[in-house]
Amino acid sequence: MKSIELLITIVSEAASKVYNIVQTLDNMLTDWTGMELQIFPYRDTGTGVLKGVDEIQAILDEHVTMTQAMQFSAFKGPFEERIETWNHKLYVISEVLDAWLEVQRNWMYLQPIFESPDINKQLPTEGKKFATVDKNWKQSISSAKNNSLAMEFCDNEKLLERFKDGKVLLDQVQKGLNDYLETKRGVFARFYFLSNDDLLSILSESKDVLRVQ
Repeated sequence: MKSIELLITIVSEAASKVYNIVQTLDNMLTDWTGMELQIFPYRDTGTGVLKGVDEIQAILDEHVTMTQAMQFSAFKGPFEERIETWNHKLYVISEVLDAWLEVQRNWMYLQPIFESPDINKQLPTEGKKFATVDKNWKQSISSAKNNSLAMEFCDNEKLLERFKDGKVLLDQVQKGLNDYLETKRGVFARFYFLSNDDLLSILSESKDVLRVQ
């Protein structure tokens, strides 16, 4: 009798843990229901930027921790494929958001700079690279507005590659811009006393003598 009772206890505990895995997976999926990306207009650019990602990041962190715990469970067997698929989905979403925000920071800094025709004339290569990122940025933001559900939109490896490529191009633009500013400082020593923003303001208004002064 005791052996039967022990067997029943073991089976019951195993069934309970398996059920908990199913419930956890279902509940995590439910948590994403209605979770939307918040896109806000940015200046007069005709496009926007992503804001208010704290809640999404908090859910991501929590779900990654829970999913990793399930991956080490001895009872994951029947749901191993589902767990791995879910884990990959969370990974892609996390990577997309990280790359998105990094590109966004750089794009917001460089956008008003390369809005100037003078800067584009002086840095044509960097201007073309920025224009490429700018075009892709506007397309991505437009798509996000049309499909604002965070999980559906961010679970996209092509989008991740687009943001990664954008980051590389913006890093190159930033380097070219910094080299250009250092060249200008080398020609006119007083420029060393100016911040990059002040120096760019002067260079972008090179035709307006009063503003330069």
